[in-house]
Amino acid sequence: MPAATLRHPSRRRILQASALAPVALPLAPRAQALPWRIGQTAALTGPLAFPFVEMNKGVAAAFLEVNEQGGIDGRRVELVSLDDGGLPEKAAANTQALIEKERVFCMFGCGGTTSVMGALQVLVPAKVPLIAPATGSDALRPFNPLVFHTRASYSHELAKIARQIGSTGFTKCAVAYFDNPFGKATLAAFDAAAKANKNQDWKAFLIQETPEGVARGIEEIVAFQPTALMSLAIGALGIPFYKGLRKRVQAPAFSISFLGSRPLLAALGDAAVGITVAQVVPNPNNSAMPVVYAYRNALKKLGDVEPGYSSLEGYVNARILLEALRRTGRTDSRERLVNAMHGMRPYDLGGFEVGYGPNDHNGTDFVELTYFNGERFRR
Repeated sequence: MPAATLRHPSRRRILQASALAPVALPLAPRAQALPWRIGQTAALTGPLAFPFVEMNKGVAAAFLEVNEQGGIDGRRVELVSLDDGGLPEKAAANTQALIEKERVFCMFGCGGTTSVMGALQVLVPAKVPLIAPATGSDALRPFNPLVFHTRASYSHELAKIARQIGSTGFTKCAVAYFDNPFGKATLAAFDAAAKANKNQDWKAFLIQETPEGVARGIEEIVAFQPTALMSLAIGALGIPFYKGLRKRVQAPAFSISFLGSRPLLAALGDAAVGITVAQVVPNPNNSAMPVVYAYRNALKKLGDVEPGYSSLEGYVNARILLEALRRTGRTDSRERLVNAMHGMRPYDLGGFEVGYGPNDHNGTDFVELTYFNGERFRR
């Protein structure tokens, strides 16, 4: 029996508005036998799709696990997922359709940053909670009564990387980025982390998203002669840029968790070998940890799916949502869902802990650095 129904029919004002929005109102009561319908809009196709497609495998494993046990209060849990390709306007339209036509109870696992920003335009006036946005963007971290984060922010990841760069002495770091919301936000976070670690040797490189711009950016970085590399250039040309750069510069390379997805590493090929990646969930091969053991068993039921950091993050996110649904009770009340999340202080999934409260929706600041040896990640 499938775990989820996946469909692909295919900042400031937002944040201020959401901060003032009242806590969600209850939906009209529904029959107990009807499923819990959970909505998602995400970049499931295009250059930003890698981690979200992988995350959804972990979500499917968790939903299958709970549905085989009778669901939540006898109700199956279904994921109604729409592809937005990373376009905020499409994410907004998807969110409206999910709420009004699909009658989803809450939104979940939306990503990346631009998708969440688009979804918020609809979520805020509709007073619908969003659990586990699949992005660490600091632009989304100002407190929002409707949004609950389940992963560390990019600033936490970059702070860990900046400390590592400082401790190894590779402070002359070239940081490449594209002129998009992700690139700008993560660059600002790295700048703050570098200043906190008194590193003034690093330099930012704006890479134009054209073949000519990529070639020019690589030459500029080569001329800089860095002792470390970090690419925040996420987009259609991100992979060819990084592969071209690694052919010319062999300095130690670092990345945030976006590179934790196996398909993206495979696309990078040899260029991925030796990269240090920040991870926001534990090692998916550490079966001694109860939550990882449960994840790997659940994943087996999906068939030929290789364990990985992104799908483990999806599984963890889904487990948090499922626990909140259990605590919500039999009434379809979004207000009770919000209160249920506030009651998780803390909630231990089995060696991995999150915590929420009425004034704290950040969940966790867990980050660890891993080294990719070409076959697997090692701590």
